[in-house]
Amino acid sequence: MAKINDIHSIVVKAENANLTAHTYTEIYGGSSGCTMMLNGVTGINIGSSSSISVWIRSISGGTGCLVMGENKDVGQGSVLLG
Repeated sequence: MAKINDIHSIVVKAENANLTAHTYTEIYGGSSGCTMMLNGVTGINIGSSSSISVWIRSISGGTGCLVMGENKDVGQGSVLLG
């Protein structure tokens, strides 16, 4: 799902990503950056204060980074909007 006006409604720590409930499309490096396995590719480095837009299908590791996206339940929407 695309961002609405470049704004995400879900932000969680990368190590706590819930791919069952959310669709993530951006990774933010936070204040220290991180290294993770992303979409089956190992050794992905995200620098501090950097971000990458990508459809996240699988993720592991990433302590120190944040992932951003949307709720999969579009009927209920996000409790964070409006």
